[in-house]
Amino acid sequence: MSTEDRSSIDRERWEAVAASYAATVGGPADSFFRRFAPLLDEELGDPAGMDVWDLGCGHGWLSGLLAAGGARVTGVDGSAELIRAARRSYPGIEFEVRDLAVDVAVERDAFDAVVCHMVLMDLPVLDPVVAAVARSLRPGGRFVFTILHPAFFQQQPSPSDSPPPWSRSVTGYLEPAERWVESFGGHRHYHRPLEQYVDALFRHGLLVRRLVEPPTLPHHERTEEQWSDYERWFATIPTMVAVSAVKPPA
Repeated sequence: MSTEDRSSIDRERWEAVAASYAATVGGPADSFFRRFAPLLDEELGDPAGMDVWDLGCGHGWLSGLLAAGGARVTGVDGSAELIRAARRSYPGIEFEVRDLAVDVAVERDAFDAVVCHMVLMDLPVLDPVVAAVARSLRPGGRFVFTILHPAFFQQQPSPSDSPPPWSRSVTGYLEPAERWVESFGGHRHYHRPLEQYVDALFRHGLLVRRLVEPPTLPHHERTEEQWSDYERWFATIPTMVAVSAVKPPA
């Protein structure tokens, strides 16, 4: 199956689950964003006046946060339904429908920063979008992205009612694989080891500045003092990775 055909099937699936996704994900209280926010703040600083490309913007909530901070944001996503929702919620932001695995045409040196939150592991290939990021960034610009942690995501943890010591079973890592994820009603996930992400950045001239593995957080309404011993252990095995890469000065 060609990349175009595979990506088309994936996009159709995202159209089918768009409403469920939009109702579940996003906002400052979102667990994944709370883990991502410190690195994003450190790497972008004050976004006022910056041109920012939000790749895989979904229903536009992160674009909205960046625009509220004064950034000029362009959001792109493969789901027409999610882009319609983004345009309704944030009419002052430019949003486009693009297939990030195939159609990522962009002007050279158009953006000061590119953000891509929880998207790359859902694309069948990396090179088209990473090449577009490298082309789009101005020298010194940052590419800040997150992915599900390929070493630990979907690896079964000890049950919460089992006695310690607890563990998470890693049944495979180095071999790329396609997996079905039930979240939001079900979609395809592309497992690949971290070295493939770093290699893609390297091939397109982007240099890794930071790699952060934030602790896995329990429910946002409970403080750390209220966590159980199991939740404290669970936080020590990350389920996401946040990366910042830079386009070197010319």
